[in-house]
Parts: sequence; structure tokens; C-alpha cells
Amino acid sequence: MKKQILLYNIKDKKRALDIRRVLMPLKIRIKQINESDFGQPIGYLADIDGFEFCENLSGDFSFDDEMMIMVGLTGFEIDQIIKGFHKKRIVGIPLKAILTEENQKWDSRKLYENLRDEHAKMHS
Repeated sequence: MKKQILLYNIKDKKRALDIRRVLMPLKIRIKQINESDFGQPIGYLADIDGFEFCENLSGDFSFDDEMMIMVGLTGFEIDQIIKGFHKKRIVGIPLKAILTEENQKWDSRKLYENLRDEHAKMHS
């Protein structure tokens, strides 16, 4: 599994560059996910073996919130990312997940809704 981060909706160019500056020294691949791919299985987006492109996707779906999925990273690497964000004063991405055997089967909509609901519960 390639060490990488899938990023959604990082629209500010300076912010995107700052995030790249944190991740590049750690040799973590960055993949910006386009809205047209939100219906694809996350396993496909993360280049996981056994996942293929889906032609027949169910309806259009989009969201504007930033989201980050960490793929194949160790706890140490995740800590380094968090420290790098703090050091560069990058505001964190509130919706984030680690790729699991379960959520790699999901599309971005399902993961987004799950993370959004969890985030709301934690901050209510």
C-alpha cells in the first residue's frame, strides 16, 4: 500500500502549497480528489489492488468541506503531519480518516457523511 494522503476541497492555493510543504519531506504522496470522482470507491482512489473504476455511479454528489484520508501511514508519520501543521500554523482539516478495510469499500459521500456526523457529535 502506497503511503499517501487523499485531499478533498483544498481550494486555497496557498493552503494547498503549505500542506504539500509539510508532506513532501515525509515522502508522502498527495492526491487531490476531483469532485467527478466522489462516487468512486475510496479503495480505487487510493490505488488499492482489487478496486476498479465504476462506470455506473448513483447520482451526483458534492460537498464543500475539506476532507483528508490517510493511507498506509504509521502512527509516527501521522504525528509528524500534525506537528508539521502546527509548526507551519496550518489550520487543521476537521474531517479526516485513516483508510481501513471497511471504509475503502465506501465512496466519498458515505465517508463524508460518516465523518461529518462524528464531528458534529464530538462538538455538540
